[in-house]
Amino acid sequence: MKKTAIAQLSRGESMENEASFPARRRGVSAAGWLLAVVGLSFLAWFRLPEVTRGTVWAEDAVVFLADAMSSGPWQSIVTPYAGYLHTVPRLVAAIAYSVGPIEAYATMMSFTSCMVVAAVSVGSYVLSGQLFQHRSYRLMVAMIPVLVPVGPLEVLGNAANLHWYMLWFCPWLLIYRPRTWYSGLAVFAAMLAAATTEILVAFFLPLAIWSAFRKRNYWAPAALVLGSGLQLVATIVAPRYSAAPQVDAAEPLSILYGFLLQAVGSMWVTDAHTMALNVATFGGYAVAVPCAVIVGLLAYILVFGHPRWRAVALYAFAAAAACWTAATVLNPPPSPEFDFPNFTREEWLTVFTFFRYAAAPSMFLLVLIPAACAVAEDRKLIAASRSRYWAPALMVVFLSIHFFQATTTRQTGPEWAAAVQVAATRCDADSALPEVSIPVTPEGWRVAVNCTMLRGR
Repeated sequence: MKKTAIAQLSRGESMENEASFPARRRGVSAAGWLLAVVGLSFLAWFRLPEVTRGTVWAEDAVVFLADAMSSGPWQSIVTPYAGYLHTVPRLVAAIAYSVGPIEAYATMMSFTSCMVVAAVSVGSYVLSGQLFQHRSYRLMVAMIPVLVPVGPLEVLGNAANLHWYMLWFCPWLLIYRPRTWYSGLAVFAAMLAAATTEILVAFFLPLAIWSAFRKRNYWAPAALVLGSGLQLVATIVAPRYSAAPQVDAAEPLSILYGFLLQAVGSMWVTDAHTMALNVATFGGYAVAVPCAVIVGLLAYILVFGHPRWRAVALYAFAAAAACWTAATVLNPPPSPEFDFPNFTREEWLTVFTFFRYAAAPSMFLLVLIPAACAVAEDRKLIAASRSRYWAPALMVVFLSIHFFQATTTRQTGPEWAAAVQVAATRCDADSALPEVSIPVTPEGWRVAVNCTMLRGR
């Protein structure tokens, strides 16, 4: 009887160990994803110069911080601004405002924004497994948000521009088919957050319809429809424009030149002065190489790729073009900085600059690289398992050339912590002073902070 009892106990322990193994594996996997997010967050954050990391950008202070102070950090998340909701940026601002002291707001905002980008990067790796079977190509997809060349100039490290990364994230959410109800809820929540952050995600409604009816995938499409509906309500409640935007005001050649110079050219040269000097000296030949690479990748996929990869290439290119066109057309009046066809040499050297609008289009264009590699594998040009990793390694090398960007739009400050100390001194010197205005970047933007928050610091 003792031997039987021992045998039964051993079998019971074995079953318990087998049952706990998947739980341990999931725990280790979750820890690995968390470490990946943290590591990529620092990778993104260190792309920004020190002054930039301590500077608050425009709406991050004047809108998100101001609303957090006036109506409460969490209540302000549902407040519309400029015609639509900004869920993710306001959530980042709420965390930055609630977790640290007011003088740490800039650093918290920049790092937390980089954490969102890192989460998007890791999420892109997971979601792109629905399309790319081998992890090497998924690694190429994952590195794009963190290492896109134009990112540090204006987009990376501030919450106000996280919507460009939400645009990038949406298609990956839509093509992913969850296997469990809890992964479906995660996809639904992520898509709802993205859709209630950027109104332009409505561009992906055709993809959502295809995913719902062709793949019987309803989580992300339902969230996209719900988020777009909420954005429509926000637009009606707090319209962006007092009159209908003049979509015909933008010159078509300006849109085309801008796409080639900004979305394509910024992947090759990220210094605006260098690009302007090249264009002023050599004309269109200044962007001939990056344009030839993009056209070559697109042509290669369309000629030699299976229908699946052709659809991916065409959709990526169309998404890039649509994002750039919508961003330039729906932001009237047209700025003289966009009048590329009529620039004189002097204007090239003094007016030309890169814009945040280039970030999402550049990311979509970079998808052509892993797609072309997948086509090459289908044609047996990439065969051995280890040889697949040469492609992401080379892509990392290429993107790392532009890792450090000293010429960001926030490189001259003003640094937030120092400005807060100056404001606190003013409040301490005048007990009757109700509030003080603190300057942020770009020049001319200021946020009013109540002196009760600043006295005694």
